[in-house]
Amino acid sequence: MDFSNSEESTIIRDNIKKLLGNYSSNDYLLKYDEYKLDLELFKELKQGGYLFDLESKNPFNLEFFLIVCEELGYSNATFDPTQCISDVAMTLSESNTEIAKSALKKLFSEDDYIFSSALVEPLNYDIESPSLIGKITGERYCLTGKKIFSYAADQASCMLISFICDDGIKLALIDPRLCNVRHTSNTTSKPYFEISFSNFDISQDQIINGDKNGLDILKDISAKKILIQASYAKGITNRMIELTSEYTSAREQFGRPIGSFQAVAHRAANAFISNQVLDLNLKHVTYKYLNNNECENELLNLKYILGNTLHEISYTAQHLHGGMGVAKEYPLWRYCLEAKEFELMNGNSKSALAKLSQNLTSNQ
Repeated sequence: MDFSNSEESTIIRDNIKKLLGNYSSNDYLLKYDEYKLDLELFKELKQGGYLFDLESKNPFNLEFFLIVCEELGYSNATFDPTQCISDVAMTLSESNTEIAKSALKKLFSEDDYIFSSALVEPLNYDIESPSLIGKITGERYCLTGKKIFSYAADQASCMLISFICDDGIKLALIDPRLCNVRHTSNTTSKPYFEISFSNFDISQDQIINGDKNGLDILKDISAKKILIQASYAKGITNRMIELTSEYTSAREQFGRPIGSFQAVAHRAANAFISNQVLDLNLKHVTYKYLNNNECENELLNLKYILGNTLHEISYTAQHLHGGMGVAKEYPLWRYCLEAKEFELMNGNSKSALAKLSQNLTSNQ
């Protein structure tokens, strides 16, 4: 029994598992091998109250959203709500601007309304330091530059972007249909897009900073991104370890299950230990973040651990499966591709370690 989970979180986990069971069979996933975007699943998550709770004073609960993300990772789900909910909706819920309130009302009331974000830039994976420049022209900002890794930008009704200007860092809501949006291919077939701006005008009314500093907003978005990535990673690694355990118990060589061989057992045990380390650090950092404690270094350490853990467990799982590890008739290959994406997304372990080292040596 896991005493670290409350009764409420257990109920949420069980319910989301049941829902995702309808969207995670191999036959169902095959339909999305070319383009992994399932808007029906998004509607189910939305209507089921797994993304927000309108009956609560605060409709967004990060702790429960992390549970949902873990189960999405475990089931290799065909929709990723991270940008829509974490990047945009949770950020807008803390803004006192009219455009933020209006956009949230549409998200709550319209089934097809979806947010996307454009915060990452080419050769600049640190979203806290945008290089997209907004030139102030009267009451407007004129943008020229690019953003990448915008999820489902072709379906989004509203997009959150960040840019730097003489007044500091600004965040704004825009209509992506007015931008140059180009799909970028990737190994997981997820709907990532490049957004190009050329003399793109933004009015003051579209800025959502309110009375908050733009850098502080981006730091908070970045912190939530790492927690969500780690939750997804935990779901992915849990499933890879399960598949490996099942396979090494059933596959026989020399009249014995290969899991009984010492070398195989040691490799599997090391993968299990690494997964426990990820889980422990995720719980530790989540607790500090939810209690408003300073945790920048702990977040960087978590980012470093999750990248290494995904690489190690993915490599171990494929090695112990042999040829089945890359066979598309077997589900492991999907998780290995997801593991590599989450390992590298928003900067890899090496970049996190470099930033953590810099903080520690400067006594931050």
